[in-house]
Amino acid sequence: MMKLMLISAGLLTFIPAAVFADTVLTEQNLSRLEAALPKLAKIKQDDVRSLHNVRLQRHCDWSRHAIEVRAQQQGKSYLAEVDNILAEHQLSPSLFMELTAKSSWPLLRSLQPVLSVTRQTLAFLPQAQRDQAEQLLAQTDNMTQVVEPCLSEADSIALRQHQQRLIALASKLPGSILPVQPGAAANPD
Repeated sequence: MMKLMLISAGLLTFIPAAVFADTVLTEQNLSRLEAALPKLAKIKQDDVRSLHNVRLQRHCDWSRHAIEVRAQQQGKSYLAEVDNILAEHQLSPSLFMELTAKSSWPLLRSLQPVLSVTRQTLAFLPQAQRDQAEQLLAQTDNMTQVVEPCLSEADSIALRQHQQRLIALASKLPGSILPVQPGAAANPD
């Protein structure tokens, strides 16, 4: 009986590691993303604000997301430069999409109280501010509706483990809705 309990306990210690291995939110992938972001941020884009208009469909097919986003940015001269940087850091477009979307989850969750207040004050804002706030709300609602159903238990474990790192990382993404946090600025190359 004691031997069976020890074996069971031993097996249980391997479950979190096995579950964690089923997520893209690994130390290696996060380090790759962190290394690629400063280079991605330096790419000259026609209009970085256009990234706020990118909308993802509600599915968990990250290859399809990458194709759809590329189609929304079709004709942009910087796409080849993005592809080169991703390849340099061993990130495929679909891995990059999944990694950045899931990495944004802690930030999306932390913004919910502010977004709730923003929704309540929309009617009182001047038109220009209201339009900007509505665009932000639409973008965050879209990301929340896309990402949440795609989070596995392994993703949830990784998100808890890397929460502060992911919030800092999300603020560095090109087109981020937040400014870079103090102390989180990328080192110049």
